Order: sequence, then structure tokens, then C-alpha cells
Amino acid sequence: MIAIESKIKTADNAGAILFTVITIQNGFKRRYAYLGEMVGVVAHSLKAYKHTDDKQKLAKLAKKVKYKRKIKNKKKKQPNMRPYLALLVSLKKSTRRKDGSYIKFDENRGMTFTEPTKFGPAGKTENIPNFIGTKTVGPVCIELVKNKISKTRFKSVISKSGSIV
Repeated sequence: MIAIESKIKTADNAGAILFTVITIQNGFKRRYAYLGEMVGVVAHSLKAYKHTDDKQKLAKLAKKVKYKRKIKNKKKKQPNMRPYLALLVSLKKSTRRKDGSYIKFDENRGMTFTEPTKFGPAGKTENIPNFIGTKTVGPVCIELVKNKISKTRFKSVISKSGSIV
């Protein structure tokens, strides 16, 4: 269970170490998020890339995740800050599977995404979030693979993951 203002470590190389949860997606006034769900997060601490000598690599890594992302279009009356989206991949809280077994991880981890983009032929648009990182660190839960909806939405994460638990 992940609540608002809880800390999540990253499971990819997007450029941040810790995130703070600010919203929970898919519902009105939800308190907790569980394994395989999306949450809105803000960067709490960024990676320090002091050991890299190549300035171009340093510039690319610094552009991925930022503390404050601002909305470009100021005409819309929305909050000035945009959160990142994170997919919960592992939780400390034990979760029950359909076969009756329980799974529990050492830490809360999530993958970093940006807002979904709409694409496809007319009438068949899908909201698929954009995965920021290029690698995944650690295992990914099997609940992502078994669920049909999440399997189609997060093909890039499942294919880039090292192992599925």
C-alpha cells in the first residue's frame, strides 16, 4: 500500500533516486495504491552525475527528470506544476496473488513515465504513457504481465525488465 507523501525509489535510469507520491490515479479520493497501479510523483532527490566526463551525456541525463516541470501553455487554468507518473513495480506490503501465495519485496520501487499521448487511427486512440528510462533495475512483478490492460499499456517496461517475479 502506498499512500500520499510516501517515498518511492526508482527502478530505472531516468535520472532520479527518490520520488514523493502526490496523487493516486484511477479514482476519486483514493487513499492507497497497490502493485501494478499508477501514481503521480514529484522528484525528491536527483542522481549526481559528477563522475561522467562527457558533457553531452551529462546534458542528456540532466534533461530527463527535473524537480519542477512547468506547463508550457499558460492559457489553461491548471496548476503550474506537472507531476511525473510512476508505475508501482514492487511494494514492501505483502500482496496476495490469485493462487493463494503472497509476495513481498524489500523496498517500494516505481518506473518513471510522462503523460500519455494519443495515437492510432481515427476512433481507436489509446492513452499510453511514455517510459522515460532506457533500462530497468531489478525484477518486475508478474501482475503486470497477467493483466491484459497493463500488458498492452506497458509493453516497453516488460520487454526491458531483467526478470519477472
